[in-house]
Amino acid sequence: MPGCGSLWRSIAAVERYYDSTAEEEDRRLFKDAYHMLEFIVCMHYITKYLPEKARVLDVGCGSGVYAVELMKAGCSIALVDLSLKLLKLARSKVRRLKLAGRELCVAKGSSTNLMFRSSCFDAVLCFGPMYHLIHEVHRDMTAREIHRVLKHGGVAFISGISLFGVYGEVVKRWPERLLDESHREMFEKGVHRAEWYEPGSAIFTDAYFWKPLELKEYMESFGFETLELAACEGIVTHLDEQVNAISRDREKWSKLLELVMRTSNDPSIVGYTEHFIWVGRKL
Repeated sequence: MPGCGSLWRSIAAVERYYDSTAEEEDRRLFKDAYHMLEFIVCMHYITKYLPEKARVLDVGCGSGVYAVELMKAGCSIALVDLSLKLLKLARSKVRRLKLAGRELCVAKGSSTNLMFRSSCFDAVLCFGPMYHLIHEVHRDMTAREIHRVLKHGGVAFISGISLFGVYGEVVKRWPERLLDESHREMFEKGVHRAEWYEPGSAIFTDAYFWKPLELKEYMESFGFETLELAACEGIVTHLDEQVNAISRDREKWSKLLELVMRTSNDPSIVGYTEHFIWVGRKL
């Protein structure tokens, strides 16, 4: 096992990354139609399984993109993130949209050690932390904490970045890196350590890229039953230019969304997507 300093240094690196890219991250899901697919698909599955007026923990809340949508629907949300700059943006949204009072708290914190009592949430959103924890001990801590704070029968929503989707992204954008020895651990084990690269050359901050079925089986081992495993970009993974072009035609865009949603939880599709969502119930 890595030393204590090495373990927490990775989490600190992720915090610095999002502090430095907060404005960009705030816009990411809405920068174009292709990126919106992640938001659209995730909201579909959240809406499908979230109880009305639920008490929700959004850990890794970012700038509050999902939290404000759930507040609008009448949920009470606790927002937690590593990045103070993202939390500042989240607070601003809550005020601007006149949602004050529906946030239980907006607090800096880590998914590895949640500051809430046991069995106090109807649902937990964990969109981000599970694909930034490169050390297994931190993933284990996060899974246990999600299980702990959920009520019996509560629902967890966890996002992942697919290792197979990353393969395709490298081929499309950085084919020269197929021969880069520093990518070996990423290709073989799904671990991307930003510190191994020259400044500005890493494809992301520290990240753990999952095989979707791996995440499903992993969460089941911590006392959850799987309700859904679904692709976000799915059948149009890596086809950003084509998707954005289609989105300019309302009829074609509507048909494409129908196809993406209809096939999103097909096991044949999930593996190759860029982003995916796992939904599970606490046993």
